[in-house]
Amino acid sequence: MIERPKRYLGIRREEKRVITAREWGMLALVAVVLSVLTARLWYLQILHGEELSARAELVRTRLLRTPPPRGLIVDRNQRVLATNRAQIVISVIPDMLRRNPERIPLVAQRLGIAPDELRQLIENPRINPFTPLVVQRGAAFDQAVDLLESQYNLPEVEVSLLAMRRYPHGKLFAHLLGYVGQISQEELKAYSARAQEDATDWLQMRLYDGQDFVGKNGIERTYEAYLHGKPGGEQVEVTPLGRRVRTLQEFEPTAGDRVVLSVDLRLQQKAHELLQGHTGALVALDPRTGEVLAMVSQPSFDPNLFVPRIPESVWRPLMNDPRAPLNNRAIQSAYAPGSIFKPIVALEGLKRGLITTRTSVTCTGGYRAGARTFRCWKRHGHVDFYESIALSCDVFYYQLAQRLGPDNLAQLSRAFGLGERTGIDLPHERSGLVPDTQWKRERLKQPWFGGETLNYGIGQGYLAITPLQGAVMTMGLANRGVMYRPHLVKAIRSEDGAQVQTLEPEVIHRYEASPQHWDAVIEGMVRVVEGGTGGAARVPGVRVAGKTGSAEFRKGGKTHAWFIAFAPAENPRVAICVLAEEAGGGGAIAAPIAGQWLRYFFELGY
Repeated sequence: MIERPKRYLGIRREEKRVITAREWGMLALVAVVLSVLTARLWYLQILHGEELSARAELVRTRLLRTPPPRGLIVDRNQRVLATNRAQIVISVIPDMLRRNPERIPLVAQRLGIAPDELRQLIENPRINPFTPLVVQRGAAFDQAVDLLESQYNLPEVEVSLLAMRRYPHGKLFAHLLGYVGQISQEELKAYSARAQEDATDWLQMRLYDGQDFVGKNGIERTYEAYLHGKPGGEQVEVTPLGRRVRTLQEFEPTAGDRVVLSVDLRLQQKAHELLQGHTGALVALDPRTGEVLAMVSQPSFDPNLFVPRIPESVWRPLMNDPRAPLNNRAIQSAYAPGSIFKPIVALEGLKRGLITTRTSVTCTGGYRAGARTFRCWKRHGHVDFYESIALSCDVFYYQLAQRLGPDNLAQLSRAFGLGERTGIDLPHERSGLVPDTQWKRERLKQPWFGGETLNYGIGQGYLAITPLQGAVMTMGLANRGVMYRPHLVKAIRSEDGAQVQTLEPEVIHRYEASPQHWDAVIEGMVRVVEGGTGGAARVPGVRVAGKTGSAEFRKGGKTHAWFIAFAPAENPRVAICVLAEEAGGGGAIAAPIAGQWLRYFFELGY
């Protein structure tokens, strides 16, 4: 009999299922993934939510920068010396041409320049290869239209309208104003780093851009921070492909500050006119403040040639010109001062009691020291103190220098600001040279010789000064020992006329002497003009105190012609120094130039 399986009503036995190791691994992996996702969401939305939101906004928006207009430079009477003018400019993208050098001949042909010149421009390591490089300014309208119509075939070329720097007086202020040029990579890094430190918004952070123009020399360079201005721009919304949707914010650029110079355009023009035909410099200062009233260096150059870049065909002749027109002789060239050095030597002799106003010598045309005779430029006969200055007798100063000694002469020179930079607000100033016994021993490895001391006393030998230092020394004589730092900028004003900065007079040197000693030296200088070697510098109705100088330069050549003066002698309002290289005697060449300039100065009502 077959037995049937037993059934349990309402009861079903369930079998237990064991989870395998593989399934446990899958569960662990899912848990880890969920944990990582949760942590990532917390990181993105909570910990860095604001920062990432801002970044997303930057992806959605774009900042378009508008360069600022450069500030004006004006003279003391608000006459414009440097301004801006809108011009059509043509630029190239250096990086695109570097990557496709075979395109250079085609682009050069369309721009009307030599391929080698274009190649040299784009391969300059100092430029930013990713920003447009201006290669032509003042392009004709027809040329601009032609290039714009060919934009598809010339992607390396850009045409735009920019406010370019213009110097309406050309050569007249070239050495003072300097010039601007497209910013180099080094300049961009330096200026941008400086701007980042003070940045309060994105415009301030982008104060400079690779397309900007910056000061390369002169006032343009020294006061770049004031002249540059603050850029404007737009914040626009764009699509993921970069297409502009709408403008979110707009900011107007702020023009650079107005820099007011202390120079007078009329006085500068007169100085420039009087120096025509000479190689040299004229510097005129207000002895009451140190303000520069005129500063001319000849020959000069046109700074407009440098904006935005100077062509190679123009640059080479300027660089190779033996007259060195790019050199600012007023501050960058140093010369033996010759006899304009004598007044301070006379003052030092009085101060030390080595001479008095009654001291006299007999000039026979020379002075014998040891085995050598030191010549005087003329046989003067009996010469007293006042005549030694008025007639510029070398014998008087040979003897005085011998008693003073070289180190005392060096100390005297430094007291009047010689041998060191004046600190004028221009770059590349030269310090000149004040020698002493230690200098010669260390530099030339030689002892000091007695004859060198005699030459020192008449402003010859190793002593070398710039015309600006000559003017500062003259200021010291005019002010009876007080010398102010010479400066070109009188004030800086914002676009709306508010005063940004005013330059106050700053004393840089003092020389102490008794009133009677000052009186004696100044009287001697007055006699130079009224009856001595500087008669050509007379000004009707004004007492002028002056001193001529003729400094030897090379054997067989003409002397450098010097003249210094201040006027009126009793209450000076101007101090002037004139130098003409290898022109002859100071009384014959430099004094007439100074005299004509001084007469014009007083005619203008100064």
